[in-house]
Amino acid sequence: MNSTASGKNRGKVYLVGAGPGDPELLTMKALKILRKADIVFYDDLVSPRILGVCRKRIQMVYVGKRSGIHSCLQDEINHKLIQATHEFNTIVRLKGGDPSIFGRVGEEYASLLQDGIQCEIVAGITTALGVASSLGFPLTHRDYAREILFLSGHKKDGLNSDSFQNLNCIGKTIIIYMGLNSLGMIVSELLNSGNHKETRIAVIQNATLDSERVFTGNLETMESIVAENNVKSPAIIVVGEIVRFYEEMKFLKNSCASILSPI
Repeated sequence: MNSTASGKNRGKVYLVGAGPGDPELLTMKALKILRKADIVFYDDLVSPRILGVCRKRIQMVYVGKRSGIHSCLQDEINHKLIQATHEFNTIVRLKGGDPSIFGRVGEEYASLLQDGIQCEIVAGITTALGVASSLGFPLTHRDYAREILFLSGHKKDGLNSDSFQNLNCIGKTIIIYMGLNSLGMIVSELLNSGNHKETRIAVIQNATLDSERVFTGNLETMESIVAENNVKSPAIIVVGEIVRFYEEMKFLKNSCASILSPI
């Protein structure tokens, strides 16, 4: 480990949350840092509209990582960030959503601190919150959900089946990141855990963007719905009765729109 003194005269790294995709959901702090950045290392899931808020002619480095398709290994990303502090004053590592939620920020934060480099985590609106506000449903509701679980469909060495074993969905809103390729396993484990086949589930592709698509069904039908509609990543999965609330509110909104529309 290098001493803290080694960080003198070296740049500072900001580990920044880009939010779910809509630039208006960037925090003011994230926007301020992006507009003074000298170099930005960005993830695969950061939308082009977010990248567009950066200053012109700065260096933009793609270090995308998707499950099963690792264009840049984590150790390599860590090394790139450390090397950049020798050349630039303000270095941004830009991650989709919130960097602290399934964003591997802990590995990068530890690597930087171990090298004596100044770094700061800048919170972002995680995709689950963006989905809820975009679609108009709460993640908790006294009549539908009293708990929220954030789960990942994958872990470092494969499918994350452990998190779905013996999991009772009643009274919970379950948000699953990186779960589309694991959907079969997720459904199977939830059914094996005793959840009813009619348990509501939604898959949201490209959340908060103009290309957003929402599909709802139940544990019995969701796999075929996803296949029939050729749903692709990035997508987030929501399981629980809160999906039924969304469907009810969608019906009410459509009814209101029909009543108020001109003849």
